[in-house]
Amino acid sequence: MRTKLLSWIFLCGLATVFAVSGHAQTGRVAGRIVAAKVKGTVTALNTADNTKKELHDNDAISEKYVVTTAQNSSVILVFSNGSTINLAQDSTLSIEEFLQDPFSTSYSMANASEEPSTSVTKLTLARGELVGNVKHLHKDGADPSSFTVNTPVGAAGIRGTTFRIVFRPDSTGKAFFTLSTAEGEVVLTGTTAQNTNIPTGQEVTVTVNVEVDAAGNVTISGAPVFVTGDIPPATQAAIAQATQDMIAANSAVIFNSATTSSLTTNPVTPETPPAAVVPQDNTTPGDGKP
Repeated sequence: MRTKLLSWIFLCGLATVFAVSGHAQTGRVAGRIVAAKVKGTVTALNTADNTKKELHDNDAISEKYVVTTAQNSSVILVFSNGSTINLAQDSTLSIEEFLQDPFSTSYSMANASEEPSTSVTKLTLARGELVGNVKHLHKDGADPSSFTVNTPVGAAGIRGTTFRIVFRPDSTGKAFFTLSTAEGEVVLTGTTAQNTNIPTGQEVTVTVNVEVDAAGNVTISGAPVFVTGDIPPATQAAIAQATQDMIAANSAVIFNSATTSSLTTNPVTPETPPAAVVPQDNTTPGDGKP
């Protein structure tokens, strides 16, 4: 009887171990994302409970959110692993997964050169345009960091870099896709051109036939056509401007841990105290004053 009881306890414990989510297995927690700068109308849909809210400056979200920008709208999202995404107008970005190891020291975006702890980020750009900057990722160890942006055309594996992705289907059944690497290296996978490396200064342009259903879901039909080459000057200028905007927006963000953050403000210069009042001599010459 005792042997059966011990076996039952062991099996229950084993089942509990296998039932534990990946969050607990790795010790990682859901990271924090701050909307550092919001322009126009930007909404965030929580896929866990299907609630939606409009984002404003300094609002915070986490994984399992879908962020959508309206026409003439944009948002700069700052992640607690040091990454920043500048999401342009008429775009939809799903934050499928964003987990990182806890960290105890404050992490200032103004001085960041690498992530504060190992992390995993999985995003999906359903449509639209984004420019991203990813700090140096921790690639060592048994469970290294990763940062992936999925699109209907393929997945971009980010190695710690500045990049731009555009995916916009049109009314003719065609879709326009570009992936540009301004700094570092990006690897495009999941297409007919497997593991396409895109180094600094290069971009890949893909034209493909697509079908879009009533819900906006995109299905690739036919073989995509790839063209690689140098980043055009207009695209370089767009990336440079978006990067400047990100630096200006995220420089005030400080993450105290993976789950908390604060936003500093520009220091206020103390007002100069008024000068001492010196009595004025209001007499005029010839009034008898010495």
